[in-house]
Amino acid sequence: MGNKKDSTVLWWVGWIAITILSFFVSCAFWTWFIARHVGTMHAPGVQVLWVTAVFGSWMVLLVPLIIIMYSKVDKAYEDARIARETQQFSKAKQEFKVRYIEIDESERALDKNLTEKLKKVPETIRRGHLVNATLKNGRKVGNVFILNKKDVLGIYGVGRLSFEISDIVDIEPVSPDKIPDFKTEDWLRLDGIGTEKADH
Repeated sequence: MGNKKDSTVLWWVGWIAITILSFFVSCAFWTWFIARHVGTMHAPGVQVLWVTAVFGSWMVLLVPLIIIMYSKVDKAYEDARIARETQQFSKAKQEFKVRYIEIDESERALDKNLTEKLKKVPETIRRGHLVNATLKNGRKVGNVFILNKKDVLGIYGVGRLSFEISDIVDIEPVSPDKIPDFKTEDWLRLDGIGTEKADH
């Protein structure tokens, strides 16, 4: 990280130096060119011509420098955002212990008929439904979280996944007054994201 900061500082110093240098290069060229082909600075209109030529060509030289600067600034902001999010994620992993197992997305998919049923049910949270599921054998599984009406993403209050997602034959939304006071460590995520791997 220290090397990256040093590199960034050196780049900014270099960019400023090139910007200043390009101005003096423009001055030197047009001073020589005008003196040779037009006349001295004391001749009528030469000073205006010199100023126009110097600053006009300098602006042209600055265009690629500005483009490079913009891309560098954009990358610096993106790197800072990634570093900040990585730090926040690491902190969250330490504070919130979530158990997980990894099941392929295709195997977490809810039956299409149940997805259609969810489309008629108000969301528990944005893009998510908390439901009680009924399995083929009649067993009930409470507090199943479904993302985007089709992805069975997690189950609350279980130590392991003891059934296949395809075993779910019916779902009923959890009543708002029966939603438990969730604790992070009691969730079992099925997408492989978490801090502690559970038995499967």
